[in-house]
Amino acid sequence: MQYPVEAPMSNRSVTDTSGREWTCVAALTGVDGAAQPMGKDVILSCSTPSVAEPVSLTVGWNWQTIGSNGLARMIALASPVPRA
Repeated sequence: MQYPVEAPMSNRSVTDTSGREWTCVAALTGVDGAAQPMGKDVILSCSTPSVAEPVSLTVGWNWQTIGSNGLARMIALASPVPRA
């Protein structure tokens, strides 16, 4: 018996303490629309208009469950632009 598989979240937006809104997209797995296998880390590419280059961040396979504030803090710490 097969159970339905929940569709992966394609992107997610969070706002850091400096008020920058970041949009994060998970790297493709090689198969269009395929979810990351359980236990495999995911590389996120997060961008905001005020930072020229996207921030690359490695997170756990269940990154969709990370709280918005926690994800925003991780992105802000990885950002090359000084935090206000």
